[in-house]
Amino acid sequence: MSSSASASSSKSKKRVGPDNDFKVGKQLKVLIVDDDDMSQTTYILFLQKCGVETLGVRNGNVAVTIHDITQMRFDLILMNSVLPLMDGIQATKKLREMGITTMIVGMTNVNDKEEVRKEFMEAGLDDCYEKPLTPEILRSLLEKLSNKA
Repeated sequence: MSSSASASSSKSKKRVGPDNDFKVGKQLKVLIVDDDDMSQTTYILFLQKCGVETLGVRNGNVAVTIHDITQMRFDLILMNSVLPLMDGIQATKKLREMGITTMIVGMTNVNDKEEVRKEFMEAGLDDCYEKPLTPEILRSLLEKLSNKA
């Protein structure tokens, strides 16, 4: 491949990430429910650079309590499947039973069986992805939320 073709193809690829100055149009709030510190920190940093207000918690019980006790509401909840105290499936079911209509996106692990993914979706997820969530996935979710009227 010639260097001009290489330069042309690299220019046509759109970078997705906080360094491309993507900002959401309205102030969004995202709750990240994940006990993996590295994943949670990565998602928080990316989302904050996109202009999103974030809160990270380490288990499903805290996610439910936040909605129940504080009445805080979010535009998006990123929910890991495997969590201590109350897993993502139980927490999603409980949030839906409480009447929470927020978009909940499940995050499964590579080792999760298909039955777990199915049960997670049936608990009330709007969507589900295998971890780690890529910048492209996060940006797509933000764009969906930004376009909601």
